[in-house]
Amino acid sequence: MFFFDILSFLFWPIVIIGLIVFFAQRRKKGGHQATDKEWYLQFALSKEGAVSQFFLLLSVFFLGVTLLAFNRDLGDPFSWRTILFITSALSLVSAYYFKALFSLVFGLIAITAWWGAQAAEWIQGKDIATSAIFAGLAFVALLFYSLGHLHEREIKWKRFALVYLVLGIISITGVLFFFSSKPGLSTLGEMTKGASFFDSWQITLSLFIFLATLIGVALYTVAKKLFSPFEFLAVLLLTFLFGMIALLPQQNMFLQANAYDFYYGDQKLSNSGVLWAIIFNFAVFFELLGLIFSGYLRRETWLINLGALFLFLLIIVKYFDWFFTFLDKSIFFIGAGILLFAVGWFMERERRHLISDIKTQSQKIT
Repeated sequence: MFFFDILSFLFWPIVIIGLIVFFAQRRKKGGHQATDKEWYLQFALSKEGAVSQFFLLLSVFFLGVTLLAFNRDLGDPFSWRTILFITSALSLVSAYYFKALFSLVFGLIAITAWWGAQAAEWIQGKDIATSAIFAGLAFVALLFYSLGHLHEREIKWKRFALVYLVLGIISITGVLFFFSSKPGLSTLGEMTKGASFFDSWQITLSLFIFLATLIGVALYTVAKKLFSPFEFLAVLLLTFLFGMIALLPQQNMFLQANAYDFYYGDQKLSNSGVLWAIIFNFAVFFELLGLIFSGYLRRETWLINLGALFLFLLIIVKYFDWFFTFLDKSIFFIGAGILLFAVGWFMERERRHLISDIKTQSQKIT
C-alpha cells in the first residue's frame, strides 16, 4: 500500500499540470492569445512543444516509479525519500537542459516535498517543535521568489522566472493568509510546542543553508537591480518573521484549553494570540498591496491581477473569519468598500499611465 501511496503522490502533480495545459490551450484557441510582450505567460510556445515537454515529464515520472519498484524488490535498501530526491533532481536537470517548463514545476514541488518529509524524519522521536520545518519551507518559498527575479537577467529564462515567482508568491501568500485566521493561529500554537530545533543538527544546518542562500541571492539580485529596494525590504522582513517563528517558545493563542472550540466561536484570543493576529493580518494585507504596486512598477499585468484577486478574497474571508461576530456588518462593508474604492482608483490611474506610456513608445518607434 505504501508503494501505491508514493505512486499517487508522483502521479497527481502530472495530471494537474496536464489539465492546466489542456484548458490553457482551449482558451488560446478561443481567441484570448497573449500579446508578443506577454509570450512568457504561455505554458508552451507551440503544441509540439507542449507534447514533448509532457512526454519528458512522463519519462521522469516513470523513472521514479521504476526506481521505487527496484528498490522494493531489493529489500528497500534506500528510503522512499531518497528515490523522491533522485527523481526531483533529475527532473530539474532535464528542465534546464531541455528548457522544459513542466519538468521544472514538478521538480521544484518534489524537491520541496522531499525536504519537508526528510525534516519530519529528522525530528521524529525528538519532540522538536514543527515550527522549524515551517520556517524552512517558508525560506524555500522566499528563495523561489528571489530566484525568479534572478532568472529575469536573460530573456531565455523568462518563462522559468515566472514559475519561480508564481510558486513563491502563492506559497507565501497562502501561509500568511492561513496564519491570519483563527484556525491558522491555533495551528501556529500547536507548531511551537516542543524543544528547540537546535537539538537536531540536520535541521539547524538546513535552516542555516537556506537562510544564507536566501540572503545571498537577494543581495545579488538587488545589486543587479533586478530587485527594487522595496521588494528587497519585503523579503528581509518576511525572512525575519518566519525565522522568529522558528525560535518561538510555546505560544498559547486562546484563553480556553480546548484547541478545537474556536470552530464554534467559543474561544477568546490571549494576549499573544491578539499580537500574532495583528502581525499576520497586517503582513498579508501589505504583502498583497505590495504585489499590486510591484506589478505597476514592473508593468506586469499578471502580477497586478493576481494581487487584486488575492486582496478581494482576503476581504471576503476576513468578514467571515473575524468581523462576522466582532464588528457590525454594515460598518465592515463600508470600510471594505472604501478600501476597494481606493485600490481601484489607484489601479485605474496607473492603468491610464501604462496606456499613455505604450502610446508614447509606439509613436517613437513609428
